[in-house]
Amino acid sequence: MKIIHYFSAALFVLAFMAFVSASSSVAEDISADSIVGKWKEPDDDAVVQIENKGTYYEGAVVEAPSHPEGVSTVIFKNLVYDATDGVWKGQVYSIEKKKDYNVEIKMSDPASFTMKAKAGILSKTIVWTRVE
Repeated sequence: MKIIHYFSAALFVLAFMAFVSASSSVAEDISADSIVGKWKEPDDDAVVQIENKGTYYEGAVVEAPSHPEGVSTVIFKNLVYDATDGVWKGQVYSIEKKKDYNVEIKMSDPASFTMKAKAGILSKTIVWTRVE
């Protein structure tokens, strides 16, 4: 009976290690430059190009068929990657409100990121998807 118990415990440990390894491999694929590229939020046709500016990242509108006047507007400002937390922190500009808000961006995979903009005690979360 003890042998079955030890075997079950060993099997559980191996399964847990495989799960942790698979989970962390996605996180390991994310680096500071993973955010570089073209991105689109689901409720808008605008495309934002995020670029590495040396010590920070910046994103500007490069396509906006519905709002051509918004092209070249810098949306993401001073994004800095925090490797400890796996997030980029900086500001996001609201064209409608003409105001900057604190933002945190987290990527769980290379094809999308979750943006959480904060204004005081309120926050808004939007999932962006990679265009290219």
